[in-house]
Amino acid sequence: MQRRYSAVGMVAFMAIAALGVSKKEWSATLRPQDGSTISGTATVAPRTGDSMLVNISIKGANAGESHPWHVHQGGCDASGAVVGDASRYRPISIAGNQAGEATARVKAILTVGVPYSVNVHRSLSDQGVVACGNLRPVAGGHAPH
Repeated sequence: MQRRYSAVGMVAFMAIAALGVSKKEWSATLRPQDGSTISGTATVAPRTGDSMLVNISIKGANAGESHPWHVHQGGCDASGAVVGDASRYRPISIAGNQAGEATARVKAILTVGVPYSVNVHRSLSDQGVVACGNLRPVAGGHAPH
């Protein structure tokens, strides 16, 4: 009987450990794509429950522009579906200094070992990618607060 409880305890421990592994902080360096001059950084931080806070900062865009952006499944070379509800990612408004920032709280959790990327799109009507960065887990990232 003790062996059965031991196995159950081990399964519970492994589930908790796996959950902790997927609740890491992530970061990406965004590089210009398709002849663009837009670059920047993005970070993802897990939050309590099953959500994450995504921050993005870009520069090199034209003042007055608005750029949609999203976390996508897959890397920059093969990005797929948007992670979470696409409407949670408010477009980045570009100021006079040719830079902009945005934050999104998204109901999703990134999984270590699965590729993700952050795409910045040309405009609301043209979803062409003008900057992209592959998200990587941050060494020593911690669980949510």
